[in-house]
Amino acid sequence: MKPPNMFLAGLGCWLPAPYPASDAVAAGLYDATVFAESKLRGVLVAGPESPPDMAVRAARTALGRSPGGTAAIGTVLHGSTFYQGPEMWSPTAYIMRELGITGASGTEIRNGCNSMLTGVELAAGLLSCRPDGPPDVLLTTADNFDSPLLNRWDSGPMGVIAADAASAVVISPTAGFARVDSVVSRVYPEFEAMARGDEPLFPPTGSVGRRIDTVARAEQFNATVRGTGGTSVADGIARACAETVLAALHEAGLEGGDLRWVLVPNGDEATTRTCATDPLGLDVSRSQWEFGCGIGHASSSDQFIALDHLLRTGQLDEGDHVLLFGGAPGWSAVAAVLTVHALPSWTRDPMTPSGGSA
Repeated sequence: MKPPNMFLAGLGCWLPAPYPASDAVAAGLYDATVFAESKLRGVLVAGPESPPDMAVRAARTALGRSPGGTAAIGTVLHGSTFYQGPEMWSPTAYIMRELGITGASGTEIRNGCNSMLTGVELAAGLLSCRPDGPPDVLLTTADNFDSPLLNRWDSGPMGVIAADAASAVVISPTAGFARVDSVVSRVYPEFEAMARGDEPLFPPTGSVGRRIDTVARAEQFNATVRGTGGTSVADGIARACAETVLAALHEAGLEGGDLRWVLVPNGDEATTRTCATDPLGLDVSRSQWEFGCGIGHASSSDQFIALDHLLRTGQLDEGDHVLLFGGAPGWSAVAAVLTVHALPSWTRDPMTPSGGSA
């Protein structure tokens, strides 16, 4: 998809303080060998903060940085991976009420770590068919993985440690600091069971108090694939990632060498290389992998936290091209290409310390 008129008009993040990975090793929470190999420095931990309240904080920053503010919002899309609050309840409506957004539409996106980038794709469709009313779309996402049902320090492959954070972005059809040049999403159902393993579909895991063990599920799926002589799961996913990022670049009329930065989910260096930078012919230094080692994998906020960091630290200039890419068990891949249109005034703000909105 190549949106005709689509801009990022506001961006905000809310980041709690990081918990040092070395402290987690000393407390017996994190495997010492994995710690040494992953190079993880810390993971953002929000404590008792609820995800919707975290999203509201990030959204207030994004709306404050957007020229149209709250009055210009016609739709709110809230993305999430983990529990948001009471079951059979709408976190999107809560966020809208807290922000004072009325007369707008809204819904929740449940596409795992791709929820925010999926929101960008959905916003493109909404902007193209809305003739009247407030023009902008507010995207929010937040997760807090502090739960007895999940061990954040053993929640994924090497370097993938679940982190807590929130981010928000305002999408506008008129103007903004970055233009969206393309969005491509694809689903690879052959890898669906990687996040399911041999778990029953009903009753749901959390409803009966079973521990959510994503590592065991993936290992079970990998063993099944090996037993049938199928293609390596790692190779298959790397190929899926490459197809998606290259398709997004093609839609934008660009090549890998045109990109200033490639922003991906925070994880280990090897995965960043094989799934994103290598297919583009780029060195891993073009990613924000090292920055992510101090954050952990903050669900669908990773790419937007990195984008905010680059803008506020002077590492982006007008005309720069940036690729945002995400992959989520299910298995989906989404890639979006941005061009920095005009550096916003808030990039001149001093760095916000960890533990506050950014």
